[in-house]
This record gives sequence, structure tokens and C-alpha cells, in this order.
Amino acid sequence: MYKAIILSLVMPLIIVSLLYSQWTFYKSYIEERLSKVQSYVAVLLTFCLYQFFIIEFCRSTIDGLYYQYSMAILNFYLSNYMREKYLGHVMLALAPLFDNFFLYTINDIPAAAMFNFAWEGALLIIVCEIFIRIEALPLIYRCTLEFLIVNQIPPLVYFVLPGKYHAMSATYFTFASIIDVTLGTLLMFAVANVYVNFLTKQYEELRMARYDGSHDGLTNLLNYDSFHSHMNELSQKSSKHQIICILDIDDFKKLNDTYGHLEGNDVLVYFTKRLFAEVKAHFGELASVYRFGGEEFCVSVHGVTVEDCLEMTDKLAEELRTKDYVTATGDKITVTFSGGIALGCDKKDIKTVLREADKALYYSKRHKKGSVTCAKDLEKKSTDTDMPLSY
Repeated sequence: MYKAIILSLVMPLIIVSLLYSQWTFYKSYIEERLSKVQSYVAVLLTFCLYQFFIIEFCRSTIDGLYYQYSMAILNFYLSNYMREKYLGHVMLALAPLFDNFFLYTINDIPAAAMFNFAWEGALLIIVCEIFIRIEALPLIYRCTLEFLIVNQIPPLVYFVLPGKYHAMSATYFTFASIIDVTLGTLLMFAVANVYVNFLTKQYEELRMARYDGSHDGLTNLLNYDSFHSHMNELSQKSSKHQIICILDIDDFKKLNDTYGHLEGNDVLVYFTKRLFAEVKAHFGELASVYRFGGEEFCVSVHGVTVEDCLEMTDKLAEELRTKDYVTATGDKITVTFSGGIALGCDKKDIKTVLREADKALYYSKRHKKGSVTCAKDLEKKSTDTDMPLSY
């Protein structure tokens, strides 16, 4: 009776609780403070610690080894849901390796048996990959079937092997224990399903809160707080090959006064959609686009030339010229912008580059509205053209 309670009730609840604590720790603490690689290492170390606990708990309470791969399978599905697929695969491969190595170190299995991790790991990955692709079955049925298969195949394989393996399997994996493990598996997934739903809801709320805190509510571009953080990161390294491009919509105040602030907001959205599309088309993930404030925007890009940036702004200006903005009253407006571009180097910090781009923008707005000026082509102006940023 004691063994039945451990297998069908206690172990499933312990495993799901460990899973929940692991992912809560990862999403709410580790992911925010460490790099991607460091986060993965921390999660894998936690996973190994939990595997050790599961093995030792089984050995000390019921003198057997059960559910040793359940954490890996649960992590695989949760990793896929959280878009961390490779992390799930690593855990599937790591679980048999860790378990067999640990059992060898405590003289529970001979050295030759350590290599069982190869076929056990392959079994885990193959079964998981097969079931995750059977979309005709609801996920709850796929996971339950997979748990049953993985939890029962190893003991059945060991049962047909001669010698110590057969004796161990015949002692530990009786018909009663198979029933207990089956019931425990069903309970484990039922509770895990509740935990995962709660965890994913919590994660989604956290993700939305982070998004709202880092993005502008009107344009969905990164906001000034994100830009400030970006500048702080860039200030820790050389500004070489870093380009700052600041763009400002021309005569935006006049447009607001003529058509109202709601129309002005629509113009901002109209402009930023085209700006974002052009930046991503030219630079992809090399660039970030920020709403700098009001009708002013900033593009930060690394590893391209000033000429590449000028080509991007020319394309944007051409598209805006050929596709007028139409107001709610039917008026057509050609939206234009002015800009300033500055390129970093080893002798400049990023704030200097930013100020140079701002000066170039101010020159464009004052002398050549509708154009983009490069800081390198800008001659020294009098102090009245030097408009410092409130950074």
C-alpha cells in the first residue's frame, strides 16, 4: 500500500511541483538577468538537481527507480510551448545520460550499462517528436500516451534481458507497480495541465507587461525607455560601425493644428509602418527602430555603411511621395521628413554619435527640409545650431 501511494500520488505531485518551480524560476528571474546561454546552463543545472532528487527519493522510499524521464518529457512539451524547443531536446538527451552515470557512481549498475543512455535518449526524442506531430489527437491524449509508453518501455526491455537486469525488473516492475505508475501518470498529466495553463497565463501576462513597458502604445515601436537602455548598452563598448539615424516628420505641428490630434496620430502610425518596413527590408535584425519623442524617430543600426542608410531613407521618401496620406475628410497629404545620420568610431562614445546625428537633423530642418544630412558632411555651425539632447 505504501508503494502504491508513493507511485500513484506522491511522486506525480512532486514531479509537477518541481516542473512548476523550475519554469517559474527561469521565466521570472533567470531569463531577465542572464544571457541566453547562461540561462540555459542554469536551467539544465536545475534540471539535473531535480533528476538527482527524483532518483534518490525513489531509492530511499521504495527501493526502485520510476518516473525518471517524466521531468524531461514535461519539459519538452513546455519548452515547445514557450518557443524554447532546443532546450527541451537537450533535456530529453541529458536525462538518460545523467541517470545512468549517477547510478554507475553509486554502484547500482555496471560500467557497461552506462551506455544504455544512448538508446533510452533516442527512444525519448523519437517518441516525443512523433507524438508532438500527431495533430489529429488533442494534446492531452498525446502527452498521456507518451508518458505511458516511455514509463513502461524501459522496464519491459530490461525484463527480457538476462541476469541482473531481469532480476531487477522482475522485482521492481511487477503488474501492480505498472498499474500504479499508469495511474500516477494520468494524475501527473492532469495536474501538470493545470500548472502549465497557470504558468503560461502568468508568462503571457509578464510578456505583455514587458512589451508595454518597452514599446510605444501608439506606434508599437520601441519607446524612449528602451532607447535609453540601448544607449547604456552601447556606451559600454566601442561605437565603431554603429550608425544613429534620427528622422523627424516635417511640419507636423501645422498638420496637428489643421486636422486635429487624432488625424496627427494617424499620420504617425502611417509613417512608422512604412519606416519600420523599410528598415527591416534593408537591415533586418541589425537595426532597431525607436519612437524618440513626438514626431521624432531614431534608427540604430550596426555593421552597415552611411550610404546604406541613405539608400533606406531615399526609398522611404520615395514611397511617401508616391503614396499620399488621405485624411478623414478626403484631403491628400504628402508626408515628408528630415533626418540626420552619424557614424561612430573608436574615438567617439555613443552619446557623441547621437549628438552629431541630432545636429545633422537640425541642420536639415533649418536649411534643407525634406532631406537627410550626414554628420561627416556637416561643417561646423555656430552655437545657435547646436541643439543638445535631453539625454
